[in-house]
Amino acid sequence: MTATDFAAWIGALSGSAALIWDIFKYFQKGPRICVMVSPNMIAYGAFAHLVGDKVQIAFTVTNNGDAATTVTHLIGFHYKSWFAQRIRRKPDQSLVAQHPQFADLPSVLAPGEQWRGMTEQTDELVTLSNNGRLYLGVLVSTSKKAHLSRVVIHAASGDSFLNSRTDRGPDNA
Repeated sequence: MTATDFAAWIGALSGSAALIWDIFKYFQKGPRICVMVSPNMIAYGAFAHLVGDKVQIAFTVTNNGDAATTVTHLIGFHYKSWFAQRIRRKPDQSLVAQHPQFADLPSVLAPGEQWRGMTEQTDELVTLSNNGRLYLGVLVSTSKKAHLSRVVIHAASGDSFLNSRTDRGPDNA
């Protein structure tokens, strides 16, 4: 191998690496939305008087990208089975929350910021979760697809959670 061949190989490899890096950067730019949904949330302390004894579902939406977006809707989809979700791609029921608690919609979400909202955990949502696959999430202005998280609700109300706790601390165990 001559010096010219070696230089040609170096040029070809570095050019290919630069092209792959540009493709990677292209697909990583823009907002990247992460949704976390937490069912069975019970308020305590100073926050408890605002929601009373109602069980809530909390939403946390994080923008991990490099561009701002706007959270426009709080939504949900119910599928009766895995087949209906993956093959048919048609939900049996679609849900939308017009006014989530303690959050304004629409809301601009800058890079690195979080949006938090809550909605009441109704018996209907518990039934949907136990009789199929329930997905809750958000719609944002920069994407046509919904950003969803699967929700499995184990208890129908906060009473079973509250009654399952013990008053024993680590010293009294």
